[in-house]
Amino acid sequence: MKRLALYLVSLFLVVMATGCAHPISLTPNVSAALEQVKVEKIPKKVGYYISPEDRAREVTTPGGGGDKVSYLPYRDLETGLYVVLGQSFSDVSRIETLGSPKAAEQQFIIKPTITTTSYSDSLVTWPPTVFTVQLTLAVEDSTGKPVTQISAQGEGRAEFSEFKGDFSLAARRATENMLVKLKAAIAAAADKLR
Repeated sequence: MKRLALYLVSLFLVVMATGCAHPISLTPNVSAALEQVKVEKIPKKVGYYISPEDRAREVTTPGGGGDKVSYLPYRDLETGLYVVLGQSFSDVSRIETLGSPKAAEQQFIIKPTITTTSYSDSLVTWPPTVFTVQLTLAVEDSTGKPVTQISAQGEGRAEFSEFKGDFSLAARRATENMLVKLKAAIAAAADKLR
């Protein structure tokens, strides 16, 4: 009986140590990061579209110590995306439904795709020490014809001594880094967007 109890306790500890997904946030502090990049606004009316499925999509990637982290990348990055677009174009709107009258009023429709990775070499702490995020914007005209694609990738790193009070630190650093690069990438593509 003791052996069975010991086995069950051991099994429970292994499952708890390897099957845990800790929630983190990718929400960046956009104001300070984006003020570093000054751009001339492109005089276009644009709308961005994130599907309800993407907005609700939860992603799980590796953390440290055999644990995992989970987050909602589209929801967490939407405000940062809106700020970057607002600093890059003269008029920006959120589009709820493709094909709606509001969508038809836009000169461009922007559809984001987000991919992420995370990693930690720590055996004892679960927050990721390295996080990457890539955002690709598919830019279409109001009829759905492709105009261009704009991509930016950011990386964030955090050591144990830094993230003791902020478990999302590497992820936030990655999104802030990516948004700065995205703003520059939109400015570099301005000739295609005028």
